[in-house]
Amino acid sequence: MHQLARHWEKEFDRLCRLLAHSAVVHADETSWSINSVWAFLSEQARLLFFGVHKDGETLQQILDPATFAGIVISDHAPVYANFSHSQKCWAHLIRKAIKLTLECPTNAEYRRLADQLLDIYRAACRAQRDGRLSDAGRVRKVEALEDEILDLCSPVWFAELPPQEGPDDNYRLLCNELMRLLLAEQLFTFVTALPWRHPAVKTRSVAGTNNEAEQSLRNPAMARDTGRTNKTVRGARRQTVLSSVLESLRQYLPSFTLSTVVEEIRRWSICGRSCFAELLSKLNLTCPDESILDTLLPVPAD
Repeated sequence: MHQLARHWEKEFDRLCRLLAHSAVVHADETSWSINSVWAFLSEQARLLFFGVHKDGETLQQILDPATFAGIVISDHAPVYANFSHSQKCWAHLIRKAIKLTLECPTNAEYRRLADQLLDIYRAACRAQRDGRLSDAGRVRKVEALEDEILDLCSPVWFAELPPQEGPDDNYRLLCNELMRLLLAEQLFTFVTALPWRHPAVKTRSVAGTNNEAEQSLRNPAMARDTGRTNKTVRGARRQTVLSSVLESLRQYLPSFTLSTVVEEIRRWSICGRSCFAELLSKLNLTCPDESILDTLLPVPAD
């Protein structure tokens, strides 16, 4: 049993290396029975870290902003601020604008913000899908959309308003947030980014929202709310490994069923290496010597 556990942990280490060399990573986090559960989903690996802290030191161990060359799709939490290529989630921004209109349905300024943000996002999605556009054409579309954001939010930004009360302050914060993301070029990365290739030989476009990572955390969140979670570091480590290997296999198998998973794992034992090891070899990458598990989730002494 111990040898089997070590074998699966080695597969997890391979997935960590694949994650670090992915083209696109969705990242999201939610609270858990021990600290947090943090999801990192890419075209090559799907990793769920149970029982870890959500802070810069942990992120550096998992996906170092200083060395990661791909695109990170995330919410607007400060921990994700230092990646070179980012796409911030439009769903979060639009939800904030809609909330303002629900709180103050007669406020024309709030309604204009929500309506125009929806129009801008839809126009960006159309530009991404438009096969007639060249790369330069998409850049011009993005520049026009950036001008619309500037017209919409710059009056509040340049006014440098002090903190206010209630919805007025939320409106101020949202306009300023949009301007910061605009200046950091983190709103329309998904429009100009090249599509990426899925292991199952599918080509997918970069997403403009972080819904995929949010959805991956629904089951862990439900388990947390109903008290069906591990309560020890050892259990968190085991769940991290099993969930990550199985969820990553879902990416690689044409049909994800119990029988296909068992058949794939049996193939590993026959040929001597997993599909993750095969991809590492194809990419001229090696498995890390030290496991990130021993750093983030060290097994307590008995």
